[in-house]
Amino acid sequence: MNTTRLSLHWKWFGAIAFLLILFLLAINLSLDLTLPAYLRQKIQADLERHARLTAELVRRTPATELNAATHHWAERTGLRFTIIARDGSVLGESGKAADQLPHVENHRNRPEVQAALKTGLGVATRPSDTVNVDLLYVALADAGRIIRVAQPLHEIAATTRQIRRTVAGASLLVTILVLPLAYWVARRTTAPITAMRHMAARVAAGHFTDRAPEHAGGEIGALAGALNSMSQQLETRVAELTSEKAHLAGILTGMTEGVLVVDAAGKVRLMNHALRQAFQLTDDALGKTGLEVFRHAGLDELLATPGARELTFLHPTDRTFTVQAGNLTGGSGVVVVFHDITRLKQLENVRKDFVANVSHELRTPLSIIKGYIETLLDPEPPDATTSRQFLETIQRHSRRLETLIDDLLSISALESQEARLEFAPAAVRSTATGVIEELAHRAAEKQTTLTLDIPADLPPVRADVQRLHQVLVNLIDNAIKYTPAGSQVRVSAAPKNGFIEICIADNGPGIAPEHLPRVFERFYRVDKARSRELGGTGLGLAIVKHIIQAHAGKVWVESEMGKGSRFYVTLPTA
Repeated sequence: MNTTRLSLHWKWFGAIAFLLILFLLAINLSLDLTLPAYLRQKIQADLERHARLTAELVRRTPATELNAATHHWAERTGLRFTIIARDGSVLGESGKAADQLPHVENHRNRPEVQAALKTGLGVATRPSDTVNVDLLYVALADAGRIIRVAQPLHEIAATTRQIRRTVAGASLLVTILVLPLAYWVARRTTAPITAMRHMAARVAAGHFTDRAPEHAGGEIGALAGALNSMSQQLETRVAELTSEKAHLAGILTGMTEGVLVVDAAGKVRLMNHALRQAFQLTDDALGKTGLEVFRHAGLDELLATPGARELTFLHPTDRTFTVQAGNLTGGSGVVVVFHDITRLKQLENVRKDFVANVSHELRTPLSIIKGYIETLLDPEPPDATTSRQFLETIQRHSRRLETLIDDLLSISALESQEARLEFAPAAVRSTATGVIEELAHRAAEKQTTLTLDIPADLPPVRADVQRLHQVLVNLIDNAIKYTPAGSQVRVSAAPKNGFIEICIADNGPGIAPEHLPRVFERFYRVDKARSRELGGTGLGLAIVKHIIQAHAGKVWVESEMGKGSRFYVTLPTA
């Protein structure tokens, strides 16, 4: 079994059981190692005592009775007694009859006898040649004789086996009794720790309501209390951080400026919605460097040296931003704010173009008027016929200036929403019919055919009738002006998705694709020279655009070179 998967109480129980078994094995092993030597030492000491007592008896016993005495002492003690003369002859042997003594081998060369003769006491262990068993011999020299006492060693083995069986049985009994108790102790001791482990795992997963049991007492109870306190504090901190994160996310999401955060290594760590939308970024950009994401050397320099700079990006569209970068606290990264000024740049360019165009449009008629007036005021004025021609020219250009100024004031009023529009149900067919009748003479001069294709039951639109009339006049008049003689202009209308879509189509030369996006700009002319010859101010379509936008509608143009143009206007139904 993989021990890493064992529960804590099983690990504790296993450790206790292992130590218990190891301890009992050590006891049994120590008995095997020490008990035989101890018993031998005790037997040797007993044999020495018996030898000294026997020596006293030998001194009082006649030589002829020594063999009988050894038999008597052997019966009383269970030991083996031998009386040996200094020359090694056996005087008495508890294991031999008196008539066998002359045939017993001389014992002078026996180790214990030699030791006794030298030191007074000799000890030896060996198999007996006489009785053929292992004996422990103790020989004592006394009064010219050697008293030797012996005891078989098989008693030591028997005693050792008996004690080993007793100790082994006791060890088994202790094991049987202690192991369940050890399991209970391990279970009881580790239960609070296991509960705290589960509680910590739940807290790590975000479940801060779990609590560890504090009833255990002692250090474990104190630890449980500390864990519970930590969990409460974590819950409070996480709630605060979550609230702050949600607040920050709400702020970043609601910002119209793009926000970028990079770490100290220059890797992207955060992008708000505005920045993602502006540069069409996804989460794939996270973890990459600013240069990898934006491919802009100027921004890379700004990240290295924070400050403010105006940068133009070509991808995904041509846009200009005021970019401001600042270091985060502790040098942990840089925060960059992108403020889109593309529209402001466009408006600035439009303003410059507008001023230039207005100046040009005003300068031309004023120069002509000034020149003719200076001629008329000359000391020698021209004749009456020429003077009248000059005055007619001055009057024509004055009317042009008046029309230009009226158109400028009209656009200004529409842009500033100062123009008051009186919305009411308006019939597109009747309004278009009136415009066609009004422009019929001009169309006839150019041999242009005006066709009305608007059903009588067309729903009315919600519009200012005068402004609707102005829109149709400008569009139809432009169609007449910019188409060659003999052309056709068709005015149609049809309902579409809650709106009325009006179309003014001609079969003129058409408009080149590069001009289509700009035809509704002020003073923008596809053919500037021809437009001025036809008396246009260059503001007609711009006025149309502003009027339709004020009506919550749309205006656009479709054209193909050589196939004419189609101007579309949508207005909400009444």
